[in-house]
Amino acid sequence: LFAAVNAVVPPYAIAPIILFVGLAMNQDAFACTPEQQIPAAVLGLFPPVADWIVSKWPHGATPPPELAAIAHGALLVGLLWTSIAVQIIERKFKHAAVWAMIAAALSAIGLIHQPQADLTFKTFTQGVGGFGTSPCAFAIGYSSQALAFGLLALAQANGSPRVPAPRLDKDDLVDAEELGQSMGRVRSESAVMSGAISPAEQQVQEDVQSATESNERQHVGP
Repeated sequence: LFAAVNAVVPPYAIAPIILFVGLAMNQDAFACTPEQQIPAAVLGLFPPVADWIVSKWPHGATPPPELAAIAHGALLVGLLWTSIAVQIIERKFKHAAVWAMIAAALSAIGLIHQPQADLTFKTFTQGVGGFGTSPCAFAIGYSSQALAFGLLALAQANGSPRVPAPRLDKDDLVDAEELGQSMGRVRSESAVMSGAISPAEQQVQEDVQSATESNERQHVGP
């Protein structure tokens, strides 16, 4: 089917359509991305762009091995880099450490940053550009990131003033408020059923709870 289409429609006529679709998809993706996470989305575009540059490299010339290493497994690398960056921006260092460990494991077996995977680890310390582009080098790099994120997560869990708490967005605040309201209603209904309070006292408690929640929303703000 693709061969038939290529025979009928010239490539230079399809290229603008592909370009338009790609730009539209990127526009929609960035429109749905929270503002503070846009740098992570931009970072995730680097490997695919590197892959495109390598594919357009002049014939007869070899692209720089460092650029080719970024291009190999571009989709997975972009996904991993974006995920790590998002967790850093949201200050969720434990999650960032998990993503870094996943990247270290994938780079160790050559699934990313290498021309082909090597489950036998025969080329673990060998790269096209030397040790710097070998699976071992990338695994060490991602493992170092995972260790650093783990230490930050540990300091964050212990309440260190140098490591801020994870960022909470509006959805998290709304979920917490809804959970508090549900727990309050369950407690009130349980008390009424057990005869601990009268319906009149329940109404007073509900009014006080509503007033308290309204004040909390005003303090939180939009």
